Amino acid sequence: MFQLTKGSLRRILDGEQVADPILQILQMKNIQNNQDGITRYKVSLFDGDSQHTFGILATQNNHLVEKDELKVGSVIRLEEFAVNVLSKDPPKVVVILLNFEILGEMDTKTPSSTSSSSNETTKPVQNENIEPEENKPSNAKKFFNNKDSTNNQPKANAGKLVDQNASANSNSQPGMFNGFKVFGISSLNPYQNKWSIKARCTNKSTIRTWSNAKGEGKLFSVEFIDNTGEIRATGFNEQCDKFYDMLNIDNVYYISRGSLKPANKQYSKLNNDYEMTFNNETCIEQCHETDNLPHINISLCPLSEICNKNANDSVDVIGVVKSCGDRTSITVKSTGKELSKREVVLVDDSNYSISATLWGKTAEDFDGSENPVILLKGAKVGEYNGKNLSVGGATVMQINPDIPESFKLRGWFDNGGCDGAFTELSNTGQMSGGGSTGGGMTQSNWKTLDSLKLEQLGMHDKPDYITCKAIVLYCKKDNSMYMACPTEGCNKKVVDQNDGQYRCEKCNKSSEDYKWRFVMSANIADYTDSSWITCFQESSELMLGIKADELGALKNDNSTKFDEYFSESVFREFNFKLRIKMENYNDESRVKVGVTSAEPVNYVTNGRLLLQKIKAFAKSQC
Repeated sequence: MFQLTKGSLRRILDGEQVADPILQILQMKNIQNNQDGITRYKVSLFDGDSQHTFGILATQNNHLVEKDELKVGSVIRLEEFAVNVLSKDPPKVVVILLNFEILGEMDTKTPSSTSSSSNETTKPVQNENIEPEENKPSNAKKFFNNKDSTNNQPKANAGKLVDQNASANSNSQPGMFNGFKVFGISSLNPYQNKWSIKARCTNKSTIRTWSNAKGEGKLFSVEFIDNTGEIRATGFNEQCDKFYDMLNIDNVYYISRGSLKPANKQYSKLNNDYEMTFNNETCIEQCHETDNLPHINISLCPLSEICNKNANDSVDVIGVVKSCGDRTSITVKSTGKELSKREVVLVDDSNYSISATLWGKTAEDFDGSENPVILLKGAKVGEYNGKNLSVGGATVMQINPDIPESFKLRGWFDNGGCDGAFTELSNTGQMSGGGSTGGGMTQSNWKTLDSLKLEQLGMHDKPDYITCKAIVLYCKKDNSMYMACPTEGCNKKVVDQNDGQYRCEKCNKSSEDYKWRFVMSANIADYTDSSWITCFQESSELMLGIKADELGALKNDNSTKFDEYFSESVFREFNFKLRIKMENYNDESRVKVGVTSAEPVNYVTNGRLLLQKIKAFAKSQC
């Protein structure tokens, strides 16, 4: 027989601190909310002395009922709960069961038929506080111990008790903000009206707009995390203007009085049944404290272990950017809009490397030239031509994070780790260069140029990718550059209107300015063969040794100097990563070879790789 914690329900509802009370479930009822479609369970609680008929099971615990682990008669140890005073007159209180341990079962007995050890008849808590009868006002007052309404405030109970009637005050009290108790994110639910949280901003979207028959507007979303959980929040229109510039990734904020509703899992992959919407009463202030700040909970996976992960698995990784490729764009079929992307290569001290794809504004703003350390929380594993990572909207990315693992990797990379030979998990060849270190050759995708013909690369439905070391024989200066739209994210060719204006058909606007972009043809060779290749912005700038805008200025002002850059590029040696694909143009099929990245040859790494090949060859001959 379990010993219930007698009198605990009265004490809880009066705002006293009660540690881990043992209660019994007397009744249970399925409640279906037609507005949000979420199933909830209403339970009746019994402490051996009194009964409270308005308990609600937190939805994250619904599986216990569905698996028949929690049932009528179950005895629980209530470890975390929230008490909401919905109204005082008539009194209406709800106890939300957040976390608890199921101890077992025992026969259910009505409070009126259960006696205490002193043979005293138990007194059930008056159900009038739930659905009060008009002829029992005295019982309602007795339930609140006849306290005056000004003093009848539930006390803070270690983050478990919600004070719904607290008056607004300043944030001078510890654990309070805007007059409300600071709760953990995991404790938030739509039954609470007054709450606050202290959380770190881990992700922020760009401002998006919409237009339909009902009107037009804008919105943005952010993600917050504390030591108990995570939640997504959205701001519309006025709230978008008010909070967007205020909220910055990695800062900690106090937040109160947002609206809570069931999470739309189509847009949020966070582990939370609810999401937040900012409203006119929402209050947000940056937290300038230095102690007890929430941190991102991460479970780091070494790159060497990603080979054991399945497609679509989510992983937390940290690595150094070995190389960074050009920003490119793709057209999203569903919307017809262009989306920026960029490939980077990550390495760590397990001597493995992997390709990671950055998308959208993250791809546009990212600078990998100084080989930063990046932390990815929730990166998605892909399995196209080996393993790779995708950094989507749900991924938290931090550059040079202030954690011990980051400093360890920085020291390893700067003290010789950058020159190591890495085992590549990604065989796509879409690993890009442009980093200051170079030397991305590995055995997994190293080939010579004669393989284009010998292995008939590019003849399949999907493109082939290889890495090669080759010398530049010729860079074609004719049609190597074009005038592009100056709008950020748009690289379309502009049309000279001959009136000082340059028109972009994609953006449907004219401008007095433009920017120069490379699309350069070059001929490269190794000891086996030669090949014509197409080079784009960053790889062309590396091969010629000058930025596009600087060379474009010379095109009209100093043609001699312009020509010198092309002639001086001859006989320079680079590591090229090539994309080979059969394409049709004017009813003619031909194999097209494009450069996804180029980097200077690191002869230390190259020598080590050749030694490995020699040793492997010698061993095979024994």
